[in-house]
Amino acid sequence: MGGNERSKRGWKSHLKNWEFKLAFFIIAYFVFAHVVLENTYTLSEKGLASHLKVIPEEAIDFYDQSPLQNPDRLAYMQYATNYDYLNLAILNFVQLRQANTQVPNLVILYDQILQFYASNRWSKLYEVANFHNITLRSMELIKTNYNDDSPWAASFTKLHIFNQDDFDRIVFFDSDSMFVNATLANEGDEDSSDDLPQRNGNCHIDELFKIPMEFDFALPQAYWLNNVVEGKERLKYRQKVDIPNAQRRRLRMKKLVSELPSKGWQSLPSLIYEQHKFDNVDNFFANHVMVVQPSKKLFSEIIKYVHNPFYWTLTNRRNMRKPTDYDMEVINKYLNSELHKGAINVGILPHRVYGVLTGEFGEEWHERFVVDPQYLPFIKKRSNKGWDPLSVLSSLKLVHFSDSPIPKPWEEEGGEQPYDSKRIFCKDGNMSEYEEKYPHFRPRLTDDCASVAIWAWLRTQFHRSRSNLWFAG
Repeated sequence: MGGNERSKRGWKSHLKNWEFKLAFFIIAYFVFAHVVLENTYTLSEKGLASHLKVIPEEAIDFYDQSPLQNPDRLAYMQYATNYDYLNLAILNFVQLRQANTQVPNLVILYDQILQFYASNRWSKLYEVANFHNITLRSMELIKTNYNDDSPWAASFTKLHIFNQDDFDRIVFFDSDSMFVNATLANEGDEDSSDDLPQRNGNCHIDELFKIPMEFDFALPQAYWLNNVVEGKERLKYRQKVDIPNAQRRRLRMKKLVSELPSKGWQSLPSLIYEQHKFDNVDNFFANHVMVVQPSKKLFSEIIKYVHNPFYWTLTNRRNMRKPTDYDMEVINKYLNSELHKGAINVGILPHRVYGVLTGEFGEEWHERFVVDPQYLPFIKKRSNKGWDPLSVLSSLKLVHFSDSPIPKPWEEEGGEQPYDSKRIFCKDGNMSEYEEKYPHFRPRLTDDCASVAIWAWLRTQFHRSRSNLWFAG
């Protein structure tokens, strides 16, 4: 028997073997999914403009003119997986009560194990929460790896908010945040002698409950993580993009607000360059503040992005959770998938009001923060055009403490390293003074002394706000 004939018979016997057929099918599918499906998924831009909208602060001010609808069906919500964050959450909600929020339901989801340990601290926190009519709801901790000791390992517990369907709409924010209502010296404070903020008044963010119910989700853009496409040769968007200056932006916003009553939420701005969204699949959105409409279905769908079903290895490889994916990444994966299908409407909240990171005041370049989300791909990354830290402070309402590796203000600073080596200093003296004061490292100096002062002021305000309401373990 010739070699060719034996080869043909061997091939025919393989074709009759069902295990071989199955293996061949699986290999062919993976090749098809990787080469065709995933590339098509990434490049498709059809229909995104109808389902993803930028909600400027001026539009939110417009919606805020309407009264709250069914406030008993609305809730502010936070979550906590340890006592410090439970304490922070209670502190934030006490401030909301003091600000006379019109939303009656203030709910904290907490790891159910907390009530069984450190009973003295638990009883004190429970007493404060009960006094201020704050609801504590115990939840099961959600983790994918109980050997993971990273700060984000238990962050999946946040996803329980999507299951709280006894409410029609929830405004969620991370408990390591602080409400800010700064009164600046140039706003009439007689005791002030400079332009530094003098005090921090109470404020709420009830207006977020009033954005159109057509938005299933609303959350800020993670502008500090999004890739900025520099160089026109890299952009597929060929038209000239005119980023308006402050005066022209005011005129555009005035026109937009005048059209909202007749044209509705679809007249809100869309992304100019949609590929920017697809280029940042896992980190386009920030989730430290969100407006959501909870449901059992939503929770069951999004939890799949944490505990991936087995069949996803064949049908949904793109959305498989990586070991380095936590709550932010899985929420981004879910939203990306639903937006691509046109199954959801998402609003981009103004990060300059609700999504401000304390770390922004320690950055060297700020134009990514200054511009509206639709213009982010077109700016110069190393630019401070439009940056005015005092103006930023006067408009922000919610700040998120995020300065890693600098400890958060309730954590132990741990000496000069890494705290002082990473923070930023006002360049108001000569280098010899700094070298004498900090002999172990070269300090980061800046001429932007207002930002340095604001960064320190925010931490000072936190320490003031927690007086008599912080219970150490």
